Amino acid sequence: MSYAFLKILHLFGVFMVLVSLGGLIVLGVVEDSRWRKLAAITNGIGLVVVFIGGFGLLGLLQLGWPGWILVKILIWVLFAVMMVLARRVPRSGKVLWWGSLLLAGFAAYLANLKPF
Repeated sequence: MSYAFLKILHLFGVFMVLVSLGGLIVLGVVEDSRWRKLAAITNGIGLVVVFIGGFGLLGLLQLGWPGWILVKILIWVLFAVMMVLARRVPRSGKVLWWGSLLLAGFAAYLANLKPF
């Protein structure tokens, strides 16, 4: 697969995760299981797409395992945990909202500047 395709796939997965997490945070105060289920499914699929695209890029670029990659994997895990927290602890909505934006920004910083 080409670099451009893998990067688009990775970013599409990121968008899926952020949109679905935002939906889960907002739905934390509303009881509508159809939307929660859709948001949760979108989040899970998005996490898989991010994983496939990211590791595809890692293999294509043959970077090895620099520290910034390990931090991005940790961020990926944190996004998975945030989905569970959005569902089980609706009071944490504001923290999850701003936390997800900060994590996404930090992940973009790591991917573009590769600081370590």
